[in-house]
Amino acid sequence: MVKAGLTVALVAVLVAPALADYSQPSGLSIRAGWYLAQGDGKDAEGQNWFLVGFDKKLKEGSFLGAENGHFSFSADYYGKGSFSNVPVLYNYTARQDGFYYSVGAGIGFGHRQTGVSSSDSSLDFNYQFSVGKDLVKGGNVLFVEARYLGNSRPALAGFALIGGVRF
Repeated sequence: MVKAGLTVALVAVLVAPALADYSQPSGLSIRAGWYLAQGDGKDAEGQNWFLVGFDKKLKEGSFLGAENGHFSFSADYYGKGSFSNVPVLYNYTARQDGFYYSVGAGIGFGHRQTGVSSSDSSLDFNYQFSVGKDLVKGGNVLFVEARYLGNSRPALAGFALIGGVRF
């Protein structure tokens, strides 16, 4: 899974300059980063995990008085050793003063290997809060982001520092 995530991130970085010539953005963002585990996940596997994911813009709109925003669908993978999670979320992102702010909620497909031949899988409530900054370089929109990924299972909750590209 980690090798596949790294491959997707590498392909995105290589393909982004070619896609920069299109006049209409596709609304797709891909990201990779460093996940800082908390709770039992941190105790069992250490704090430094890998994260990879994408976000697909669905429609423009306002939410709770926030203007200049959009709704999106996202999926991520983060894990290390015997712990992993795949949160699938519905998000709202608003932009203000060069930064963007995002909140989202949905479900997460958590997994933990509990022995050589046994595992523990769960379907949990997941949510996220994030703040980020777009960095426009030569037509490509790169971004950096700080994100909190919450989970009803504390072993799969934590912070992430992310970088990515928007198409």
